[in-house]
Amino acid sequence: MSRGMNDDEILAELDELLANAESDDDFEIDDMFPHDDMQTLDTQCDDDEIFEMDIEPVQSSTTSDIQPITCTQRSKKKKLKVKTKPKARGRLTTPNFKWRRGPFQPKVHQFDPSVSGIKKIEFDLNENSPIIDFFESFFTPSLLGKVAFETNRYYQQNTEDQVLGDRDKRWYDTTSEEMYLFIAINMLMARNKKLELREYWSTDALLYTPIFGQIMSRNRYQILLRYLHFTNNDHQVAGDRLYKIQMVLTEVKKNFRDAMIPFQNLVIDESLLLWKGRLSFKQFIRTKRHRFGIKFFILCEVETDFILDFIIYTGKTTDIKACDINLGQSGAIVCTLFEGYLKKGRTLFTDNWYTSPLLSTYLHKNKTNSCGTVRKTRRGMPELKNKLKVGETQSLHTTKMLVMRWLDRRDVYMLTTCFSDKMLCTGKTDYENKNIRKLECVIKYNESMGSVDKTDMLLSSVECVRKTVKWYKKVYFHLIDMSLLNAYSAYKQVTGKHPALADFQLELIRQIIDRYRSKVKSPKFYPIKIDELLQTQKMHFLSEVPTTEKGKSVRRRCALCNKNQKRKDTKYLCKECGVGLCAVPCFEIYHKKM
Repeated sequence: MSRGMNDDEILAELDELLANAESDDDFEIDDMFPHDDMQTLDTQCDDDEIFEMDIEPVQSSTTSDIQPITCTQRSKKKKLKVKTKPKARGRLTTPNFKWRRGPFQPKVHQFDPSVSGIKKIEFDLNENSPIIDFFESFFTPSLLGKVAFETNRYYQQNTEDQVLGDRDKRWYDTTSEEMYLFIAINMLMARNKKLELREYWSTDALLYTPIFGQIMSRNRYQILLRYLHFTNNDHQVAGDRLYKIQMVLTEVKKNFRDAMIPFQNLVIDESLLLWKGRLSFKQFIRTKRHRFGIKFFILCEVETDFILDFIIYTGKTTDIKACDINLGQSGAIVCTLFEGYLKKGRTLFTDNWYTSPLLSTYLHKNKTNSCGTVRKTRRGMPELKNKLKVGETQSLHTTKMLVMRWLDRRDVYMLTTCFSDKMLCTGKTDYENKNIRKLECVIKYNESMGSVDKTDMLLSSVECVRKTVKWYKKVYFHLIDMSLLNAYSAYKQVTGKHPALADFQLELIRQIIDRYRSKVKSPKFYPIKIDELLQTQKMHFLSEVPTTEKGKSVRRRCALCNKNQKRKDTKYLCKECGVGLCAVPCFEIYHKKM
């Protein structure tokens, strides 16, 4: 620029410079990664795995002859719009791996299992620790103290300057001890199925379960359930779909990660929490038991079925860290969940939604083995078009990874960095009494990938999740179930005992009641004997009016007809009520009105 340019010309020149600076090498990262601290994961390959990931530097013009613009001059013009959306480095590229035929020798990263297991010292756990201590390692008293505080505040916010009903007037602030009893009641409800909530406190002889009234009154439970809350609504964060439950999520996830140093084999899979109400991030997964609900991405340890971490899917606002755009959304989820377990020689098993040659390359470079089914259409996959018979395989490999196609009932594609393409006997035979043979990686994959589904199966019979109109309350109860499952896994590993999960849960409920019942305001409970209930609810039967001593039949006036100012005699009566009644329809009508 020349020094003789006026203000308008200078601003026009600056606009042109800014426009040229946004070259085709830059791109805006997908809305899936709305983070400011964007960093690119290193995905460089060896010589035989070439795909560009760097951007070319922008050539800027010299600015030595640019005349500075004063604040007064800037104020006369419109402000320049600057994009604030973070950008990822790198370029969306199609990888060009060099695939070869021939034998493949995997470079398996070694793992040291000596330090794996539950952190017993940090969590003050030992072989003699009661079951409740294992549960409180994940659902801590401090966490429930925060829940109690937010519940009390939510009651104050919703009842201020309002006319209170009889139940709301009897409110008093809850405590963490009462929150534990509240959890115990919800767990106990899962073992005593009733159709309605009020039936748990019913005095009907067929429904009577006195333990619920001894722990907490019906009105107290219902008002706690109504005002149960986990955050301050006055500080709502715009765009944060998990704000209502974020505090509990953060605490529980931290406790899960801190409690366990996992063994070698880990697995990532989806789990679905049933929810059919209105929710912006509700998902449909046909293969899951519930099909509709809130989707969890879960990282699970294979040997102990311990849940290490999880992510709740919320669409574009899902809380995952920014990574290389070539890895995609599924790769970003893997990088987020597996962040603390890289470079240790562990093995990750995934299904075809996560597995890709790019992800396997990234994991291998970070000293992590991987194995999983893979789609033949994933970017970087080679073409395997040979005609195969049932049981035959075809494979190609690079220096790091092996891709295999195996024809079973249908084509199965596997991608691994830690197994070869050899076939092994499964120990089973087919209908012709021949040994069934499968790929080594398929056998190991089948043994490992069921961990997340196993946790869903275990919780299906003891889960305390109840129907509610607030989705975040259902997530809260699901977190209680996940904590129960982790406490069960930790208990088996530390003590060496292997009770059934149902027995473990029942003993946990008993210990919670014993520890906290005396610290909470006890309800007014009036025990009722079953014999007394049966006496007050005797059955009524129709019988004939007894004859006189001489054997003559006697008739009585119908009590219901007489009440309706009708004179009618009948030979039937109800012995329990001691009144005469017509057989039809007076007997039925009379007892329905009692």
